Amino acid sequence: MIKIIKNENLFNTGVLMVTALILSISLSSCDFEYDIAEAGSKEDTTPPSANFSASQGAGPDEEWKDYTFGNSSVSATTYAWDFGDTTTTSDVSSSVDGAYTYPGEGMYTVTLTASDALGIQSVYTDIIDVVEPEDPPTADPVLVNTIFEKIGKLGGSDCSCSGWDNDDIGQQGESSSTTISGVSTPVLKFDNNEPDHIYQEFAVEANADYSIEITTQFKNIASPPGSFPGADLELRVLAGTGYGSGYTPTYYATAPEYPSSGYGYTTIAQVETAANNLYTTVREHPMDDDYILTTYVFNSGANTSVALFMRGIGGDGTASTADGYGYASGDEEIRVQYVTITAVN
Repeated sequence: MIKIIKNENLFNTGVLMVTALILSISLSSCDFEYDIAEAGSKEDTTPPSANFSASQGAGPDEEWKDYTFGNSSVSATTYAWDFGDTTTTSDVSSSVDGAYTYPGEGMYTVTLTASDALGIQSVYTDIIDVVEPEDPPTADPVLVNTIFEKIGKLGGSDCSCSGWDNDDIGQQGESSSTTISGVSTPVLKFDNNEPDHIYQEFAVEANADYSIEITTQFKNIASPPGSFPGADLELRVLAGTGYGSGYTPTYYATAPEYPSSGYGYTTIAQVETAANNLYTTVREHPMDDDYILTTYVFNSGANTSVALFMRGIGGDGTASTADGYGYASGDEEIRVQYVTITAVN
């Protein structure tokens, strides 16, 4: 007689061994994309994300070659920059933000690799088009009272030369008016064999071209015509380097603020020194009374300040009315209606 003994533990152990054998065979016949996570591991729920912005430098020299890169990556602890300059191997950086000076114009591929503490990486790439910017246009100079309105000047009297008077180098031009197309228009006159002038300083950009437009009328008032000296109009653009030693020009906002003497050029000898003149010309009396628009062009050279000086010439300069300045306009009258100065771009 055979006695069967039932052992629950032995039976259960056998079942587990068979099950384990089947599972082992099944696992060995499959390919898995990922390893089974280690016990206690956690998912990286905040992987890094790389990003940056680029800014080009600006300045008077070659700052346009300088670029700065603002790092806007998130969840990263280390960074690797490649600034895309294939001409060198030193165009890399591990700093948070980037900065690089490019050798010249061109297209450069900039790459930022951002990594976190778990070694997860994120890469962001952008193409930088490095272009030398064009020079900004030269601004027009700022002058006051360019139409010679009759405005009170610093000394208190009203005259259309307000803002244009420098008593150290001449007498103020005479205020007057004329009717043009039925409208009374202020003008400034050079006449009566006097040392009449206008003078005003203004700021310019160095090495820039400027255009001067002047509307004038030459009156033939002698009787008979030509019996008195005819007045010619002389125009000079004076360099700021010729100002008196230690003088710093002030550019006044309104005409009445301008002083009448003691500033800028203080002697006729300074005015007539060739080295102080950027441009000089003479408009001769045409012996008719038509209004004439004349355009002149000058270059500022190394100057950032110049002065426009105009005077009537043609008189003999010996009359008492010359007041020791050594020059005088002729008796026949010159009228200046307006002056406009603009940058030539």
